[in-house]
Amino acid sequence: MLCLCVRSDISNRLIGVEIECVLPIIGVGEGRDVQRLLAEVLSNHGIRSVARGYTHTAIPHDCKMAVEYDVSLRPESKYAGLSWAKVEVKTMPMQYEELQRLLPQSLEIIRYCGARVNHSCGLHVHHHFPEANDRPDTVRSLQRLWWRFHKVIYGLVPPSRISNTYCRPPSQSEVQRFDSVRSFDDLCGTLRNANRYCGLNLANLSNLRRQTVEWRIHGGTTDWQKIKAWVLATQRWSEHAINRSCHYKPEPVANTQAGLNSLLVTTGLKLNNRIYSKVEKELRETGKYLLRRWKHFNVPRKTQNKAAA
Repeated sequence: MLCLCVRSDISNRLIGVEIECVLPIIGVGEGRDVQRLLAEVLSNHGIRSVARGYTHTAIPHDCKMAVEYDVSLRPESKYAGLSWAKVEVKTMPMQYEELQRLLPQSLEIIRYCGARVNHSCGLHVHHHFPEANDRPDTVRSLQRLWWRFHKVIYGLVPPSRISNTYCRPPSQSEVQRFDSVRSFDDLCGTLRNANRYCGLNLANLSNLRRQTVEWRIHGGTTDWQKIKAWVLATQRWSEHAINRSCHYKPEPVANTQAGLNSLLVTTGLKLNNRIYSKVEKELRETGKYLLRRWKHFNVPRKTQNKAAA
């Protein structure tokens, strides 16, 4: 029998990360002054950045980051009298290797400037998906994968994310809408009225200047280890949908540890001798991290303590 096993590796696909947070406004000034200061500090440390209002336009080619204003964020409320800047920090599209060099120091600076995250903040990860132009079946494959495992994936993040109107879960009818897509024009027609506030946002695929899929599920964080794991996991899910034909399943996989294991094995975050004969070490570590996160949100603490004992 012919073996079609392949390697599961980190790819060179372009990635863009958006980090939502709030920063204190100490003394006089406004939110835009905080944005300018943060962009200046990042630039002073070799991470050329620009401060600007919220926009979907490309980051200037000579910059690595944009520090933008985001009206959807809510300020911190623990102590009365403080004012907060509502900030979204965006990276240029870049390969994982460059992101790994750039983001840890950037996050350290952002935290040092007083950044905090709350329930209104999210982490959004974009993956370049030019295959949508010539191979719209890859979009159908990704949407089917998302539908099949969306309950498990929401089990990897705080419960508040599933009820968040900015990253809502998919519906069965939305998945089936892609069944008739046979060309890029068909895809654009299907996406014309798409709601971008979904856990997996496909709306940008019809824009030839961007063509990204955006994973919006993760809660806000300035922790590199969390961001790193989510970047690699979402890249792997996207790559799997491109390289394998994901079939439609009427019933999504339940949010159980067995369901998580199925997601990891299916998409190359855990060894699978039938599909992925080798899994890169960093991806295996990502799979282990996701298991820990799933247990954190889904297994009662007493049960975890008993298992550890």
